[in-house]
Amino acid sequence: MPSGTPIGFTVPDALARGITPRRLRAKDLSSPFHGTRARRRLIGAETLSLLLAALPPHAFVCGTTAACLWGLPLAAQQEAEAWARPRIGVPAEETRIRRMGVLGHRLAVESGDVVRRRGLAVLSPSRTWVDVSRVMCLPRFLALTDALLSTRHPLVSAEELARHHERFAGGRGARVQQRALELADGRAESPRESMVRLILIEAGLPRPECNVEIWHGRRFVARVDMLYADERLIIEYDGDHHRDPDQWSRDQIRRAELESLGYRMIVVTRRDFDDPDALVRRIRRLLTASR
Repeated sequence: MPSGTPIGFTVPDALARGITPRRLRAKDLSSPFHGTRARRRLIGAETLSLLLAALPPHAFVCGTTAACLWGLPLAAQQEAEAWARPRIGVPAEETRIRRMGVLGHRLAVESGDVVRRRGLAVLSPSRTWVDVSRVMCLPRFLALTDALLSTRHPLVSAEELARHHERFAGGRGARVQQRALELADGRAESPRESMVRLILIEAGLPRPECNVEIWHGRRFVARVDMLYADERLIIEYDGDHHRDPDQWSRDQIRRAELESLGYRMIVVTRRDFDDPDALVRRIRRLLTASR
């Protein structure tokens, strides 16, 4: 290959570089998409970059693939499918992309709906939010909305999401958009925290505060996932990393410190999602007992 040949390239670009058709048929090159070649397996944004290079300039990344590109949380299976079969959009007046290994869409887009991310044309975060609302259940969509509004690294404002909701009022996904706007909290820091909060609210329990700092005088004690302040009840979601022995020890010391200050704690794990009603009953009993 000539010096400077990229890892992935289109056939027209290769021919312009002087690479012969015979060389392009060599077995050491793969063809990720029609009209393209790659010198090794491409991953993530590399694949999208090559795909868009082979498509008309008005094509852009959309749907769950756009969500992946923005680093938004999806279910593992949904994320894998989004990368394996990219979602590519074109303006509604253009012809939908039809290629093997690609899901093509025609979308209503206006100025500002398509932006650049890692050098790629992609739906803006707000427009991606509208797009994925049509294919996501409320628990997962709320987690994605919380991530967009994250107080640490916000991608959009609640006002901007509300404007997009109004713009597409009555369309597919409008109801889940509305509910997510009502329940969103940018202080949530993980999808599971968002999903636990939704379980509690939909069961009729009060809405807990998210990621609250607890102090004893001027001494910082802990930052907890969720808190019912009046009842001094803490709800913590423990992922698999809490199984680490050192982490477990730190968790116990932290819990003992909080309990010594009069707080009670309930720990939620992924197994609680198998029986959310039982989780709600436990938390309701603890809330009632404090009154």
